[in-house]
Amino acid sequence: MTTNWTDGYHTDVNYTYGYYRDLSPNFQKFCLLLNGIECSDSLTDHHHCELGFGQGVSINIHAASNLAHFYGTDFNPAHAAHANLMAEQSGALHHFYDASFEELLNTDLPQFDSISLHGIWSWISHSNQTVLLKFIRKFLKPQGIVYISYNCLTGWAANMPIRELLHSHFNFNSTSIQPIQKVQQALAFSQSLIEQQPKFSQSNPHALDKIQDLQQQDPNYLIHEYLNQDWQCFSFQQIVRTLEEIKLSFAGSTNLDVHLDDIHLSQQHQAFLKQIEHPVFKEQCRDYFLNTQFRKDLFIRGKNILPALQVQQRLRQTRFVLLCAAEALPTTITGHLGEFNLLQQIYKPLAEHFKCIQYKSQSLFELEHALPHLNYAQLLNALVILCHLNLAQPCQKKVSSSTLATSQALNRYILEQASYHQNYQVLANPMTGIGLPISQIEALFYRAHFVEQLQSSAQLAEYAQQHFDHLSWHLLDAEKQPLLERSASLNYLTQQAEQFIQQAKLLIAKQLSLFG
Repeated sequence: MTTNWTDGYHTDVNYTYGYYRDLSPNFQKFCLLLNGIECSDSLTDHHHCELGFGQGVSINIHAASNLAHFYGTDFNPAHAAHANLMAEQSGALHHFYDASFEELLNTDLPQFDSISLHGIWSWISHSNQTVLLKFIRKFLKPQGIVYISYNCLTGWAANMPIRELLHSHFNFNSTSIQPIQKVQQALAFSQSLIEQQPKFSQSNPHALDKIQDLQQQDPNYLIHEYLNQDWQCFSFQQIVRTLEEIKLSFAGSTNLDVHLDDIHLSQQHQAFLKQIEHPVFKEQCRDYFLNTQFRKDLFIRGKNILPALQVQQRLRQTRFVLLCAAEALPTTITGHLGEFNLLQQIYKPLAEHFKCIQYKSQSLFELEHALPHLNYAQLLNALVILCHLNLAQPCQKKVSSSTLATSQALNRYILEQASYHQNYQVLANPMTGIGLPISQIEALFYRAHFVEQLQSSAQLAEYAQQHFDHLSWHLLDAEKQPLLERSASLNYLTQQAEQFIQQAKLLIAKQLSLFG
């Protein structure tokens, strides 16, 4: 590994292929609207930028499903090459570079409606943070949005020594030169040390649990998230103070949990927070109650608060799509305080209405008229919870023919790639501009139906099984045990296909125009 351009960041192991809806411009605007904050309502000539896009899955999903120009960089050339490969499949407007942040700062670029940094700020040097602040100050439009995620000091305080132990062993005490094996050795050593019951583990009884949790993670993920040269935690107020220097104001979070205090905070804790007047200090204190480890914040350049009635009007005009069958909706939701029932007198008629109209999109206004026994607050709360659970999504105001074409082209490519690997766990949803999570098995089922025109659950299962046969892969059952016999594997896939059809996945895919 060279050091002249990596700046202490590991490039000998590629990053994972994750998708993050927090980077979607439409989702960001929805989160701002829930907070009553004005943002651009224009439908044309938008430009968005993602800094450090990894393998480029998120930026490609958004470039394909939004009518806008997308710019981005990741200084790992393998990541940039992969991102451009995906973009070529969709034909979306894109400008993806392998430039450093400093190189991008000196590039001729447009003014951006949004600039997003996911998993970047805590993992780069102070000098690179300074460059990013200059970039945002130079290229963000007035009323432009910044999304930034980072490790939060409150939730990490007890586990920072564990990270330091892993990092030190990885760099100084490993007997291997293979990065994956070095991670495994570092985890094994750290566990053996904690099992010796040193004073540290006696004062931090959950240290062993943390190490065992890390052992279940993808080693590639661990290398990039824990073992780079730079790794920092920040308090919320530190980030606010830093971004205020470049004219940014805190505008909320992309974590919809912030609207669900009743499942996370006791009445006593809510009352305590309510008495704190300063919004920044209140937000920081909230992190103490929740032991927040990772924050996903939105900032805006020029913060204007909408009148409450205007917020209601815009939310009433917002359309939503349900992403699962009415029968498949969960009946409970889990928060920090435990498990809570989702009130069936609200969720059942709401889901049945979507089923009745064959899962077409509905505005909140239309839902109020279709379900007069449910009021605005009840419907909005239910929709926010369903969006939080990724079972619903807010729609874009307009879907162009070009957006349909690029989304469908990318989705067909993703279905094709499911025959070879399981890297892509998402589809582009042109109705919402947000990714739709899927599994490799679901991708093969979609391909069997929409490409090969197969209909029955038996046909879908056999099609998927043939692809797993070619890969020489064994599926795992519900207990994570390998299905070594083809008959057992096919039986499992048949059950999955029956459930897939029963959950109206094919009908919903047609309504969302995922494949044309």
